[in-house]
Amino acid sequence: MRQSKYPERTGERMRASAALGPWIARGLILLIALLMLLAVAAHLHIITLPPRYDPFSPPDLREKPTWLTSTKLKVLDFDAVSCASALGQTGLNASLLPPTDPARACHLQDTVMMSRLSTARLKPEQTRCNIEARLYMWERNVLQPAAQRHFGKPVREITHFGSYNCRTIHNSSHMSEHATANAFDISGVVLADGHSISVKRNWNSGGAESAFLHEIHSGLCQYFNLTLSPDYNTDHADHFHVDMGWLHDCR
Repeated sequence: MRQSKYPERTGERMRASAALGPWIARGLILLIALLMLLAVAAHLHIITLPPRYDPFSPPDLREKPTWLTSTKLKVLDFDAVSCASALGQTGLNASLLPPTDPARACHLQDTVMMSRLSTARLKPEQTRCNIEARLYMWERNVLQPAAQRHFGKPVREITHFGSYNCRTIHNSSHMSEHATANAFDISGVVLADGHSISVKRNWNSGGAESAFLHEIHSGLCQYFNLTLSPDYNTDHADHFHVDMGWLHDCR
């Protein structure tokens, strides 16, 4: 190993870094505490923050993601009325559907009928409002830019296997997130020129299609708690599964 020409200076720098360490840590703690106080004060209407910087304010889904986006999206996870309003601001028809009987095994609430995102359309499907909001953000900020980079064309349609399915997880007694429409399965896309890209056919095919699918899969992980691909197991060989359940993983 090459020794420093000036070992005493190296030692001084190390001692200075060690001395600064606790001060940097304290500064970060104070900054986080200040941000939390500002957020609480805004929530209690003691001060007024611009909606873009208020973590308790629903996001404008048309805006570019910021460091607050993941926090603001959680507002939509717990407030379906705000979720429907946020989707409505984009021009989508996002009326909340009536809830089903709570006594049913697969009770549905806070759902909407999804048939389009920012530009891509889908076969109409009932899903939870927050699932559509997160798909909207992903399609607008990940899917469409990736399609333009790889193929020079937008995606006109997202193909899928649906959201709601009253069933248990495969080989398990636990109910699936699909049982409450809290999940969605994406099987592929169709570009503006009609070219079809399939998870089953192209995930490991190499070339632009495979690179594109891996990129948009990584993007899904930014917006959903659980994202599964063909690399997870054979049950997901032909689709990406996303959901907002308790499990957090990206495979």
